[in-house]
Amino acid sequence: MTKGTYEEFRDALRAFESGWDRERYDNGVIQDWQLDQWAGGPVTEFYPEYTSWSELSDAEWDAMSYASTNALGFVGYQFGEALLIDLGYYDDDVFYGAGATTNTWDGTWTGKNGVESLDDFKTAEAQEVAIQEAFGYNLQIIENGLAAQGQSLDDILGTTTTYQDNGQTVTVELTLTGVMAAAHLRGAYGTLDLLLNGAVSSDEYGTSILRYIDQFGGYDAPTPDEAIAYFETRKTGDEGLGTPGGETGGGTGGTDGTETGTGGTDTGGTDTGGSAPQGNGTAGVTAETADVVITWSYGSDTVISDFDPATDTIFVDWIGADALEIVEYTADEGAGHGVTFSVPSNNQSITLANVSLADLSAANFTILDDTAAQEILTLIGEGDGGETGGGGHGEGNGEGNGEGHGEGHMHMHVTISLDSPAQVIDGFMPAMGDVIEIDPDIAAEAFAIFEESGDALGQTVRIEITDAGTTTQIVFTGFGLSDLGLGNFSIANEGVLNEVSAALGSVVVTPGEGGGYTLTYDTDGSNPPQSTGTTDEGGTRFKADSNADDIVGFQPGTDALDFGGTSVHGMIVTKSTAGEIVIDSPWSDAAQIVQGVGYGDVTLSNFGVVGNEHLRQDMGGVISWEQGVGPREADTVYVRSHEYGVHEVVDGFDPSAMKISFLYFGTRERLSVEDTEDGLVISSLPSGQSITFTGVAKADLVPGLVEFHFDQVMEDNLETPFGFDQNDVTLVDRTVLLTPEAPVGATTDGDQTRTGDLTGSIYDTGEGETGGGETGGGETGGGETGPVIDFGAGQDTFAFAWNYGTTTTVRGFDADEDVLDFGTFSDAQIAVRESDGDLVFEIVGNGGDITVIEGVQAEDLSADNFTAPEWSDITDANSALMQSLVDLGYEIA
Repeated sequence: MTKGTYEEFRDALRAFESGWDRERYDNGVIQDWQLDQWAGGPVTEFYPEYTSWSELSDAEWDAMSYASTNALGFVGYQFGEALLIDLGYYDDDVFYGAGATTNTWDGTWTGKNGVESLDDFKTAEAQEVAIQEAFGYNLQIIENGLAAQGQSLDDILGTTTTYQDNGQTVTVELTLTGVMAAAHLRGAYGTLDLLLNGAVSSDEYGTSILRYIDQFGGYDAPTPDEAIAYFETRKTGDEGLGTPGGETGGGTGGTDGTETGTGGTDTGGTDTGGSAPQGNGTAGVTAETADVVITWSYGSDTVISDFDPATDTIFVDWIGADALEIVEYTADEGAGHGVTFSVPSNNQSITLANVSLADLSAANFTILDDTAAQEILTLIGEGDGGETGGGGHGEGNGEGNGEGHGEGHMHMHVTISLDSPAQVIDGFMPAMGDVIEIDPDIAAEAFAIFEESGDALGQTVRIEITDAGTTTQIVFTGFGLSDLGLGNFSIANEGVLNEVSAALGSVVVTPGEGGGYTLTYDTDGSNPPQSTGTTDEGGTRFKADSNADDIVGFQPGTDALDFGGTSVHGMIVTKSTAGEIVIDSPWSDAAQIVQGVGYGDVTLSNFGVVGNEHLRQDMGGVISWEQGVGPREADTVYVRSHEYGVHEVVDGFDPSAMKISFLYFGTRERLSVEDTEDGLVISSLPSGQSITFTGVAKADLVPGLVEFHFDQVMEDNLETPFGFDQNDVTLVDRTVLLTPEAPVGATTDGDQTRTGDLTGSIYDTGEGETGGGETGGGETGGGETGPVIDFGAGQDTFAFAWNYGTTTTVRGFDADEDVLDFGTFSDAQIAVRESDGDLVFEIVGNGGDITVIEGVQAEDLSADNFTAPEWSDITDANSALMQSLVDLGYEIA
């Protein structure tokens, strides 16, 4: 028995995607203020006779679902510019995912299906056709990918398959409507990766592809061939970038990002512009006839030692550019001479030994996917430079892939937005000038960056984005925070810039002001707690999930909480004002309360095996405090973070003799250390718990009298809000505390001890404050760390130079006549920000090489204030430095 008709499937999908879900609205899950946002105004703007969206008829409600537009400009079924370019409805040079941070809809409509404008598209007549075309388009890619492995959808549909999703075993039935919905959520390639390799992925809001497989599976549907035919028979030739009969697939950029391309390919590898009988390149081979085949092959690591570029051929299967990485190695790099094609997400690689990129040509290749073709052909000097998307439309920035750095490394520019999916990114190289761009819609409170080294991925830098209560993590492998500089970032939001600067040690900032979030008891059934199995005692193992409903009926004698491998940077434990255990998000008011159960009711066995070492440590601190385990020294004030509603005041604290300890502190985020009229206030979010030391200022503290355990400072920099150096604070043993069980073979450190600097306040130097202020903004607490240049003495030009670790202060700069000379510095070597009324430039990666232009802001400057050699592009209006100044208020004439 099916769930419903094909039309009912589309209705269900549209309701969920658009947000105009009447059932969830009636149940209070979706509220009027949200519908106001998606509609673009209150109900009275659309239906003056109504006062609430609840009054709409079913037909009126459906009409609003097609017009629903989210903050990034996705419409109705969540159509974006890129997909409509693929489907032939729309064309643009700059669009979301290719130079624009939102869907701006300022391109050209082709007139397909009578759609001449965005308003025309916000109708059932347009979108019901377009969504079925999208299903066929995605299914065509999936079928081609399966066929390359000797399979088809007919072989897969109707089977029941078990997957691993975040450490949990999930079993789903694969049906056509489930696959269609999954491809709409994660794209054709993400769905193909699931079907071929079991790779479970989630969108930017944490929605698993398996949820769509299950939630939208089981409806009536046409056959795969019929669905593909629906798309194929409606093609107009306008699919992808370009015009009918012209070049598609990104013919807008050359190998240097400026030349016009020559001959792209149409959607799905259909030959419209190239000379190959199938795919891209001119080898004209298949997987059966090629000498080398690059296809999905999990875990394989192959070296081809006898490849002859003059005669041999390579067949590249349906692998998109977003999954494919190509690196050229030279002998002096210790890896031998060769070219490696890898799919990091699939743990596979194939290396052509003793071959360089320059040895290869289009005659060596047949490449099925357009985006991979663009990547490969550009690297070997035969591409058109424009990075194309899944249907021949550009998903890059129009600058092409010819920006190779070093030995074949392709410049990476990773844009992170509220819409970004959870992902692991390999091959990002800070030293080669790769860039992480943070979308301006991301606010500081939704952003976190930190270093992690305690799991299977090794040393990583992780960025977490929290939106609507869901946290998404983007993981960069192979390096740490110390390898990054501000030049590796493009950030418009000042708060986010401060967060990044603090993490990199460029500026000391405090991320929160206290106050705390409001805990809300939630048992409405909208997201019930999940069970991950049973305990040895026969009880229930509840999944710890701050986004889920509260846990009711937890039995401490038999039940357990399952934290899996969740990172401490995405989940902590706190305590409600009623004393209950709370599974909490550090970044929002999302929380799951274990109703009626306190820390005194449980033992460590109730917390199960905790995979993340830092989470184990912080949970151990909280549990130990609550159960009275660990030291309680009379001369020490113990700072906690887990107790909602607790605000302590400490009178008579002697900072020269008494200690402050973070041994029981239960989070790695949101710590605030502030001087106030009432004294020094230490507080944290989400609980808002605080301690006020009356009559004490931050400058009074002695680093060696502030105690942490090892990972809190050596890995997570909790000392930073104090302005301390991590080597100056005291480290104490945490192995005396209770700690939840670790996975087999994993360890929990914290035995490292060290006495810090007890010589006195770091501010007491006799020459002004030099240690606790904003070291990245030239403000070192009142003293100077480098030369002071006074333009009032007749100087009229400041020339930037390499001054390792030095803060140079420029005073008296006159924006009407004085000049900043950037000399031979490149665009990527200088970063700029504003701090306390000053303009601050930093030579990136030079130990804190800072220049502070006192009393000057970006809006005070004009092009006359900048100079550089004629060959330099650093002063060009579109350079990253000038655009950073524009973000700060500079106006380009």
